[in-house]
Amino acid sequence: MLRLHHAPMACSLASRFALAEAGLAHEVVVVRTARGENKAPAYLQINPRGKVPALETDDGVVTESTAILPFIADLAPAKNLLPPPGGFQRAQAQAWLSFLSSTVHAAYTGVLRAEAFAGCDVEAVRTVHVARLSAALEELDAHLAGREFMLDAFSVCDLYLLVFLLWRG
Repeated sequence: MLRLHHAPMACSLASRFALAEAGLAHEVVVVRTARGENKAPAYLQINPRGKVPALETDDGVVTESTAILPFIADLAPAKNLLPPPGGFQRAQAQAWLSFLSSTVHAAYTGVLRAEAFAGCDVEAVRTVHVARLSAALEELDAHLAGREFMLDAFSVCDLYLLVFLLWRG
């Protein structure tokens, strides 16, 4: 049985969407990060980094969206949520997942939680990250111009992007 540890409106929402789209039997455990539940000893046993998502499987725990989303896609290959492993298209999908994580998500962190950068001028941090986020979203807009999906077909990349678009508010 798969068990997803998820915080509402966090990036873990993409994994929750992917599990539903894949049609895989799973359980969702809500982790209220705003209340610090992700730092509780019981949760740190699941994910010592104290972050969501964390996906418990029969083989162990998988963490990080860029690992969990392809894992889910591979568990339901008939759903075509990612191109098959080993090819150029899969590498392109992985590149987009990495961009969303390392560029878009990182920029949002600086915009929405600038105070997390200890000892820094919060407004200066926010200003830098707003510029980074703007550039990243412009790149995504350019890529999506005339396209329906990030790849040639609907994929977990679209589900991950959806979370960040929800954050745009």
